[in-house]
Amino acid sequence: MKTSMHTFCQEFSKKLEPYGEELHTALEGLPPREDIEQIDAAVLELREIQQRLSTLREKVSEQRTFLLIFGPLKSGKSTLMNALSGAYVSEVSSLPAYPALVYVKNGDQHRFEATDYKGSKREFPDNLSMTHAIKADHARLADAIVTAENAGEDFDPKKHYPQAIRRMDIEVPAPHLVESGSVLVDTPGLYSRMRFGYDQMTRDFRDTAACAIFVVKTDNLFFEKVFEEFEELLGCFSRIFLVSNIDSSKQDLRPDGTLEASLESSDPEKIIDAFRSLSMSATLRDAIEDGRLKIYPIDLQSAATRALRDTDGETPVLPDERTEAAPTRDDGFDEFIADLTGYLNSSNYLRDFMYDSLRLAQELTAEAEALVSGGAGAELTRTSAQTRELLERERARLSALDTLKQQDWDRAFDALRAKTEQVLERLAQQNAEQVETACQEQIAAWMESDESWNELLDKHLNPRLEHEADRQSSLLLEQLGTQMTAGHAGAALSNKQLSALRDAGVQIEEIMSMKPQAPEAATRAANLRLAVNPADVPVKRTWIDFLLFRSRARVRQEVFGDDGDRSVSPAIKRKRLGEASLDELRAAARHIVAHEIPSLQRRIAEKMVDAHSKACTQALQQNVSKLNARLQGKITPMESRLQTFQQAQAVLERIKSSSARFESELRDLKQLFDLSG
Repeated sequence: MKTSMHTFCQEFSKKLEPYGEELHTALEGLPPREDIEQIDAAVLELREIQQRLSTLREKVSEQRTFLLIFGPLKSGKSTLMNALSGAYVSEVSSLPAYPALVYVKNGDQHRFEATDYKGSKREFPDNLSMTHAIKADHARLADAIVTAENAGEDFDPKKHYPQAIRRMDIEVPAPHLVESGSVLVDTPGLYSRMRFGYDQMTRDFRDTAACAIFVVKTDNLFFEKVFEEFEELLGCFSRIFLVSNIDSSKQDLRPDGTLEASLESSDPEKIIDAFRSLSMSATLRDAIEDGRLKIYPIDLQSAATRALRDTDGETPVLPDERTEAAPTRDDGFDEFIADLTGYLNSSNYLRDFMYDSLRLAQELTAEAEALVSGGAGAELTRTSAQTRELLERERARLSALDTLKQQDWDRAFDALRAKTEQVLERLAQQNAEQVETACQEQIAAWMESDESWNELLDKHLNPRLEHEADRQSSLLLEQLGTQMTAGHAGAALSNKQLSALRDAGVQIEEIMSMKPQAPEAATRAANLRLAVNPADVPVKRTWIDFLLFRSRARVRQEVFGDDGDRSVSPAIKRKRLGEASLDELRAAARHIVAHEIPSLQRRIAEKMVDAHSKACTQALQQNVSKLNARLQGKITPMESRLQTFQQAQAVLERIKSSSARFESELRDLKQLFDLSG
């Protein structure tokens, strides 16, 4: 049997340990929890699987026998541990109400370590330090439970308080544990308010513990509450040893006032018989008949005292098949040890050990693969794909913005300038003849009036020219406004520019929807004035002028006065002014109409188009710069987030790959050891 056990453990460890290390390394390579909230619950589940695999690895690699000890508070569990180990280990039961398992095994020196639900470990220099830490954590755990209950949720330590202690590992010099290779597992007292601890215990040890030992005081056998959880234990373990802790020193009062040994101390079997007859449930009775349950009345205090006094190592505890069982003692402990040892040395235990170990490994591996391939993995893949798609879109927008930043947007308004030129030419052609005709009419009317030369200019010709300039400016502004509000504010955008604007998400219509602004005082034409000096106007001299030696200047002064303010009658005008006299005036008016008004209009148009082009270009460039900065601010954390997701995906893929390989290796092991049934 030893050879078969050793061979199995050796072969199984060769497969299990690499997988456990791969799982541990992969989980250590995960990004921080806060960065992968999508799979946080799955990561906690994977860490729990890692912890359970670690327990299984310990059991198999060291060929450990785990003995799980249950029982109500103060039932004698710690005393039984003293008896089984041959060492004083009662001190490890620091806080029985705390829902954590306590592993006790042999060690050269005392060692105390606590592991929480996150997998973090804490070491303590001594038992007292660990006790203080557990007490402090017990208060925080109670608060977390209350908080969860007030929120209407069932308390889950992995979710509500992952800092809770899950297990405590104790090493003490225990000679009997060296001989048996056993690990004692002390459980918190049953019937605790912290029910999650009991559920976790049964899950962790359903497959890893060889058997369960249930300890109860003899005088509590008849309390139904003591056995409320017992039937669940029967469903978890193939073999249960029920220890009825008797008190050999207990005495009863006789009628004569003297004391005698109580029935519990003198003949405990009768109490056990009464329990079987009066209180035992059908389920327990069936388990006894099937050989899965046996009751042992033991004076645990006596057994522990004997074990602790045995310092030479001769008293065997859980001996192997070469050790003969010690003679039965009055405390009943040796019969219990003999039966427990017989079961652990039986072929049934060997097969159960191998089968249960492989089955647990398969279940844990399947759970791990389901976690990385199912909901968590799918959610991470979906989130990663969404992030990558969004990042690619934003990068495309950024590339389009780079294209837009390189554009010469002022050239896009060359088409507007060309259209403006056409408008100017059209207005000049349409209005030149009309204005010139109007000026001719003003001159003809003046010739028939008594008005002075200055009145002709100030009352008729200049106001007419100013009015015409203002009218044409209004027409120009109206037509330019139409051009600047059409399409993309009058800009002619190339297909490349339009494509880049669309890809970048730039709302060009909104940006370039500004109302065109006319240049300041652009519609005024006060500087367009005829300023023809009367001295430059030719006048006609008569023969009398020649006879009297009157010069043209003298005649001109007599006609117009010194500064052009003298009234001139129609007769004088007809006499002194001919066509040649008015040609200078007509030429000046034509110059204004043909040159100065169009020049003014051109200046107005150029200023307006340039200002419009500049305003649109600045608005577009500012929008592009803002979008560029905003995208850069989004892309950098998005790239980091995608890298985090990809890192997590790579970890999950590693776990998936190693789990698939390990599953195949487990199937081979089942066939090798004929455990397929």
